[in-house]
Amino acid sequence: MEKWVCKECGLYQKVNPKMVKAGQRVYFYKNKNHINRFFEQVEHNVIKGVVLSRRGNFFTVLGNGQIFKVLKIDVYPECAPMHFIYNMFGTCEC
Repeated sequence: MEKWVCKECGLYQKVNPKMVKAGQRVYFYKNKNHINRFFEQVEHNVIKGVVLSRRGNFFTVLGNGQIFKVLKIDVYPECAPMHFIYNMFGTCEC
């Protein structure tokens, strides 16, 4: 993860979705809603997959034996810091 740290300010650099290529391993979030008469529950799962293709603002990703269509801003490479790391330590604005 050291390659994601800015040399000037010491904060983590954002992931550039343009750098993600087909065949690269990535992570993305998948939300699952459970709703009944008494309560509503949202389950947040992190899915690991492989990028199959890229079209416009979407990636086609194979993960857990299923094919998902994911927005390019919701995908980040396997070696990149997870989103909560940016919230904890800050994001580089250099």
